[in-house]
Amino acid sequence: MANLKIGTFGSIIIGILLFFSLTILGDRFLRGIRIDLTEDGLYTLSSGTEEGLSDLTEPVRLEYYFSRGLAAPYPQLINYGKRVEDMLRALEAAAPGAIELSIIDPEPFSEEEDDAVAAGITGVPLSDGSTIYLGLRAVNSVDGEATIPFFSEERETFLEYDLAKLILSLEINERPKIALLSSLPLQFGAGGPQAALSGRAQPYVIYEQLQEFFTVEDMAPDFGVIPVDTDVLMMVHPPALNDDQLYAIDQFVLKGGRALVFLDPHAEALDPRAFAPNGSSLGPLLGAWGVDIPENMIVGDASLAQRVQLGGFGPDSVKDFVFWIGIRDDFLSKDDIATGDIQNINIASAGAILPIEGATTTLTPLVETSTVSMLYDASRAVGVPDPDGLLRDLAPTPEAYTIAGRISGNVETAFPDRAGENHTASGDINLVLVSDSDLLDNRFWVQLQELLGQRIVVPIAGNGSFVLNLAEHISGSDMLLGLRARGISTRPFEVVDELRRNAEARYLNEEQALQNRLQAAESRLAELEAQKPDGTAILSSEQESEIELFRTELLDTRKALREVKRNLRSEIENLGSLLAAINIALVPVLLILFGISRTYFRRKRMRS
Repeated sequence: MANLKIGTFGSIIIGILLFFSLTILGDRFLRGIRIDLTEDGLYTLSSGTEEGLSDLTEPVRLEYYFSRGLAAPYPQLINYGKRVEDMLRALEAAAPGAIELSIIDPEPFSEEEDDAVAAGITGVPLSDGSTIYLGLRAVNSVDGEATIPFFSEERETFLEYDLAKLILSLEINERPKIALLSSLPLQFGAGGPQAALSGRAQPYVIYEQLQEFFTVEDMAPDFGVIPVDTDVLMMVHPPALNDDQLYAIDQFVLKGGRALVFLDPHAEALDPRAFAPNGSSLGPLLGAWGVDIPENMIVGDASLAQRVQLGGFGPDSVKDFVFWIGIRDDFLSKDDIATGDIQNINIASAGAILPIEGATTTLTPLVETSTVSMLYDASRAVGVPDPDGLLRDLAPTPEAYTIAGRISGNVETAFPDRAGENHTASGDINLVLVSDSDLLDNRFWVQLQELLGQRIVVPIAGNGSFVLNLAEHISGSDMLLGLRARGISTRPFEVVDELRRNAEARYLNEEQALQNRLQAAESRLAELEAQKPDGTAILSSEQESEIELFRTELLDTRKALREVKRNLRSEIENLGSLLAAINIALVPVLLILFGISRTYFRRKRMRS
């Protein structure tokens, strides 16, 4: 018995030692091996990253500054620091010889800390005067340099993209040139030029991202010619243009110039307090290109409508707003490289791109609505819209509307009467047209945070990826197309939303009928109470009876209305409870059943 106990005890000790040995060896030699169970493979290097790294022409040295010792009391920071290190090691393994990784622990008052500060790494000061660093410096052999001053945990899902962009940006020798024409304050933000003068400018995030990959030249509203060496002409809700300016655009496109055009029948970002729709147009150019965007008409979509807070509290203050549409991947072209990997795009008060009968061009949709949609007058998006009224008035058409599409083919000039030495009468065009400019507005696709003086951008939709992909592809640069859309932090609960919309649709008409009945009863009651004889407060018995009847009807109607709203909330809450029960209880139950069945069959085999 003693020998048995010693043997058992020895086996336990050996098992413990073996466990720790395997853990240490695995941590040392198997860090790059991971099993990625996420839907989008967020922890696996994408093919775009691997392809980009394989094309590196200059070796890159990565200096990763992480204050591991100081971060020890902060488990979340330690884990994230290790996550960054693992990703850096995976990048190094994917490009052996091209990437060299150095991991540096800048202890307080050391030369390494001085190097971190000199490299532009930003630290988090602690109460004892020391500083925690978590940043990266990348340097190549031709003196190219780039840094990530501090890794924010909010951008963890974009870690691969941030690192790949940093490394690949060192390879860009000459950036494509975008000539940008816009009436929106893209380079200043909501405050416009006045904000820039006072030092408060906050450029649109998409404008800053374009500057990372392109040379952006802003065009003045009174421009006369398209800037020379323009690779992409990008127009975002352009101002009213005269014929000479339209002719310059016409000739640029006919001569093979690439164009990325965002028009909008109502740009909410331009002036949210406007009393009339803010529309943009390119005059005769769209007709020459074989398409039309109906003026003062915007798309409403009940199936893809986003939920909006209308003020107040409670479930009744949150409504489906058919003009703010969350385009899911089902309605994004999977055959196009610019949209194939994007999960969702948010748009607001968008128009519809319609092909003109007999056009010589081809319109290839990139973004479409569902078939539960229709065109509304743009004036209904101005002021304080009525979401319920918009839903009641929606009469779905049997077709989907195109929000964004590629236009290609041979076209004639929109100005046949003009002639000259450099005049081009016809040519093949290649452009992308989008019928919304609000999708560039920060509020529709990003959450912004401040950390150590940095503006942290956390995308909640793929708007930025969509715009950058289009700009890169149409300019001929596809370096990060397959990587950019990974890791969007907010995903819609599509099945839940569909069930909720069906429930609301069943009660909406009944609620409106009761509201009308309630208003009629209140109006009739007011009329009866006003029919008192002059100089007296006494009503006839017939009037008293009728008033009492309407009061009873009024109370019954209000009760029925409350019951309708209660039923709606109850149905949605029951759905939530059911989903919670499935998530919480189903997996443990399945595990228990699996364990019981396994034990049963094992005993059955032993008996036999």
